[in-house]
This record gives sequence, structure tokens and C-alpha cells, in this order.
Amino acid sequence: MNTIHDVFTVTKAAISRYLIYSLLVALVDTMIVWSLTRFWSVSLITANTIGIVFGFILHYFLASKSVFHTEYGYKGLLIYLSTFIFGLVCANWLIYMSYEYMFDFCMIDLRLILSKGVSLVIPFFVLYFARKYLFSLLNKGGQ
Repeated sequence: MNTIHDVFTVTKAAISRYLIYSLLVALVDTMIVWSLTRFWSVSLITANTIGIVFGFILHYFLASKSVFHTEYGYKGLLIYLSTFIFGLVCANWLIYMSYEYMFDFCMIDLRLILSKGVSLVIPFFVLYFARKYLFSLLNKGGQ
């Protein structure tokens, strides 16, 4: 029970680092999605998946040690990978739903940016708390 309380006790430094890394990754991710859809006619979901996969790799190396205080081991990678897959499904569902239904009245570029924003913000919080919880369990048991 104490672990769940610890998960929702957020330190400003940890979530600030996670936010900065996530913003950097989101910027790179969004540039990839925009470039692939606008210049190479890659489908939205494929482009979004490519952007997210690249972002996953970058985010893992940035956040594992400095936010979650975990070494680059296979258990930590497994946690990051499993939460990543969940986040990918969530982000793709969110970008599709918001692009097709929430922002269908907007011009195409604005529609894409707004939809991408939705697919970034919600998974940000879900993944932060899921990873924090799972890494706290890993760090308790040792890697």
C-alpha cells in the first residue's frame, strides 16, 4: 500500500525532468509525423507509429537513470517496452479518434497538430505513473 502512495507522491524534480524529456521527444516525434504525412504521403497511423518508436528509444535513454533511478538492464527495458506498447496503442487510438471526430472541422494542418497533442498529453500522465510504479517495484527487488 505504501508503494501506491509513493507512486502518486510526485517530486517536482522528477516530473520536471520527465516533462522536459517528453517535450523534447514530442517535438522530434511531431516533426517526424508531420514530415512523413506531408512530404512522403505516409499514412497517419504509420507515421505516428514511426515517430513514437523513435521517441521511445530516445526517451528510454534519457529518463531511465535520471527520472526512475534504474540502470539500463533488461528488466528496466522490459518495463519501458511494455508500457510503451500500451502507450502506442493508446496514442494511435487517441490520434485517430481526435483527428476523425473531435477536430474534423479544422484545417488539415491544425487538425493534425491538435490530434497529435491529444495523443501526447493523455499518455504522458498514464505512462509516467505506470512507469514510476513499476520501477519502484523493480528498485525494491533489485535488478
